[in-house]
Order: sequence, then C-alpha cells, then structure tokens
Amino acid sequence: YPNCPPTPVPGPAPPPLDPVTLAVQFWQTIPLPVPKPAVPPGYAVTGKTAYLVTNGTVAPPPYMENTPLGPLTVTATGRYMVDWGDQYQPGWAGPYGGEGQPWPDGRITHVYDYAGTDTVTVEEQWTAVWHLAGATGTLGGLHTTASIPGLRVEQLQAVLTN
Repeated sequence: YPNCPPTPVPGPAPPPLDPVTLAVQFWQTIPLPVPKPAVPPGYAVTGKTAYLVTNGTVAPPPYMENTPLGPLTVTATGRYMVDWGDQYQPGWAGPYGGEGQPWPDGRITHVYDYAGTDTVTVEEQWTAVWHLAGATGTLGGLHTTASIPGLRVEQLQAVLTN
C-alpha cells in the first residue's frame, strides 16, 4: 500500500470579519459625486456679486453593498469649500452645506475687487454614516474637487453719450 499523504497542519484562523473594517474599505471605493462649478454668465464683474453654481449634490442616495455580515449601507453628506482664486482675498470660504444656485437664490457668492483672470476651486468634503450587522459609525476624510480655470473678472465703466 502507498503511504498516506501527511495530514496538513492547520494554520492560524482567519481574523473575524469586522464591520468597521468592511465599512472603511467600502467607503474608499465609492464613486462620490464631483461638483461641476460655473459662474453664470461665464464671467464676473468687479464690485458685483458673483454667484457660484455647484452643479453637484450634497446628499446622494445611500450606497449599499452586500457583505458576509449582511447589507452595508453608507449615507454620505457633502459640504462645499470654495477658493475664489482672488489674490486679494486668499483662502477658502465655507463650509456651505447646500448647493450653489444662480442669482437671485444663490448663497455661495463672492465680490471681486479687481479685474483679471482667476481660477475658482471647489472642494466637496464628504462624511458618512454607515450601518452593518447592528453596528454603526461615522466616516470622513474623502473629498472631490473641481475648478473653473481662467474665470474672467471684468471691470465695467459707464459712458455717457449726449
């Protein structure tokens, strides 16, 4: 008779599945919405309020994934930060918890003092609440970014004719 194959020695048991680990891993793979900013009508005028339209969402539908522990639900919430590219008023403005709208309803606004060309950068910062197998938690640290390169800021001057 041939020799019996050796009995395999069991290795260490795999680590138990952890809801937090599954939630974090899924959160890092979610294709979060990216804003598509615009300043209608395509330029700004010095001394006048410019309205940023974000063309995004701060409340996408919940994301779901089936896991060995059951269904994982992640509900994301965004808020906007805006760098208007204005060298005379540098830095980030915000956070804004709602969508940027055009005049007259917009709440994400800026007044430029000087003519020129600026790059407006919009960053959406994301947080989320997850639920899995009776556990829940909060996630953060992700952001999506878009910009308006070369926004013209013009200065208008009235001319009297008569």
